Amino acid sequence: MSKANVVNFNNVNKKNSINLSDYKTKKMFCPVRSKNEQCYYIPLNEVNDVTHNPARAKGTDEAKVNQIFDSLITAPEGQEEPICLEWNPATAEWDKVFGYNRAWATSKAYKKGYSIQNHPKDRSPGIWAWVFTGSPPERTTLQLRENANKKPSSPATKDEVVVLLAKYIAQGGLSTGAYKKAFTSLDDDAKYKRAKEYMKQTAPFWGGRRFIGVWNKLTQDGKSSVGLSYKTWSKDRLAKYYCAHNKLGIKMEDLDDKLSGSVVEKGTTKYGIYFVTQRAEIGGALPTNVCKKKVKEKVDKIILICALNDATVGSVDGVRKTFVTNATWWNNNIFDVFDEVCWMPQTKKETDAHLFKGEWVGVHTF
Repeated sequence: MSKANVVNFNNVNKKNSINLSDYKTKKMFCPVRSKNEQCYYIPLNEVNDVTHNPARAKGTDEAKVNQIFDSLITAPEGQEEPICLEWNPATAEWDKVFGYNRAWATSKAYKKGYSIQNHPKDRSPGIWAWVFTGSPPERTTLQLRENANKKPSSPATKDEVVVLLAKYIAQGGLSTGAYKKAFTSLDDDAKYKRAKEYMKQTAPFWGGRRFIGVWNKLTQDGKSSVGLSYKTWSKDRLAKYYCAHNKLGIKMEDLDDKLSGSVVEKGTTKYGIYFVTQRAEIGGALPTNVCKKKVKEKVDKIILICALNDATVGSVDGVRKTFVTNATWWNNNIFDVFDEVCWMPQTKKETDAHLFKGEWVGVHTF
């Protein structure tokens, strides 16, 4: 027996090592790695049967599990793709790296009394898997590839991709290997380019034109794992900041469920509150919607709370001026609706000076 067939682990309570030669082997093609892997037939009772895939925020899709279940018990090939497992010395069990649906579908087949064509008949219920022994960032990359690209399982949602990418960055994945500079030392543009290139290689579906949506979601509200010098805001966080610090006494409970476009009465004045995160909104539906709101609901004053997430440290001052110019043009030439813009702190200099004081960078009154 060669040393390559033994994986050693320190565990004072149970096994000190797993002898892979104790398991039956089979070469299987793994789409996630795009190559044949040496796989082992691992008994299901040795696999940690967690009830939730951590890469899937919305939980298990029973329809997908049932689809795989049907394939397992009817396909002449049986289990066509391996899952990936990693030994956990703390529990003396195998943890799933990816392949949650296949594992659950396999367990379901055996519990219902079915056999799977290419599973050994002289062994207890199990599953074909290849063994992962890499680093935490490598593990996250595999999960991202599996969940973002894999068919027939539905690809991960944007939110799920964001969670995995944030985890990869926090693990130092964009600072190791061939990278000469640490991710934290890069400017905002370089961070964007490095993360996008990684996504192109790892999850192409999300690495092209869709990546901007992933990046915006990842960096909203200044996620610490990314550490951008330019803070971006979600509309939900804009609403919370405004309600915590406005001088009109408007609270979160005063806003409607959609937040933006809420109408709030304070004294004899009726306010229309809008939350803006992109410069293009002033040239799109925002002016039209504000006009309708002001006329139909007899709003006295329209207030915009703005964080221009598509600007940069160097361009934000100019982008704000252009935004005000466009709003002023609408007021003067179409319909006088905009009354006030509250600018959120976004550059590091602005956040250092204003954020913890609950202040605006500036307020423009039309």
